[in-house]
Amino acid sequence: MYIKAQFLMLCFLLVALVGHYQVDAFSFKVSAKVEECIFEEIEADISYTVMFQVTQGGFNDIDFTIITPDKRVQYQGQRETEGTKTFMSSVAGVYRFCFSNKMSSLTDKVVSFMVVKGETTPMTEYAKKGDVGTLERLIIALSDSVQAVKSEQNYFRMREAVHRNTAESTNRRVLWWSVFETFILIAMSVWQIYYLRRFFEVKRAV
Repeated sequence: MYIKAQFLMLCFLLVALVGHYQVDAFSFKVSAKVEECIFEEIEADISYTVMFQVTQGGFNDIDFTIITPDKRVQYQGQRETEGTKTFMSSVAGVYRFCFSNKMSSLTDKVVSFMVVKGETTPMTEYAKKGDVGTLERLIIALSDSVQAVKSEQNYFRMREAVHRNTAESTNRRVLWWSVFETFILIAMSVWQIYYLRRFFEVKRAV
């Protein structure tokens, strides 16, 4: 009975630790000459990781800025195609993650974006309640590994979207180039037939 209760407690601990991290991932379009911002509420003194990827549009580059609740610029990058940034939140509040496409006059950009929020050392919270045994430490380490796998999966999804868009764009260009080549070949064949017929045509004087 004691072993069963301990097993249930450890399962609950694992679920709580895995659910302790918050992952928000989505894609959106940034029109030309426009800046779009994502607002995310983050608690103080926790680590958060930002992952983004420009999946479509022009040279797949964009300006990226992180602004803290106290209006301080925590990070600023120009013409980036992708990135994985990890920071510690200095203050609690709403953080702004802004993507600027103002450098582009015509081309829209599609951006995949993800925020992973969690404690820097989740073991500390549970250690305050009492001694943490070996099995509990292994459970906590396992939860960190699960979270790392989830982050990698989201990252590879963004990479897959980039490669898929590149492949589709290449296929469209190859298709239109094939159509153009076919049109040129037909035009040249018609012109050659017409020219040869005129070349062998016998003109008679009346």
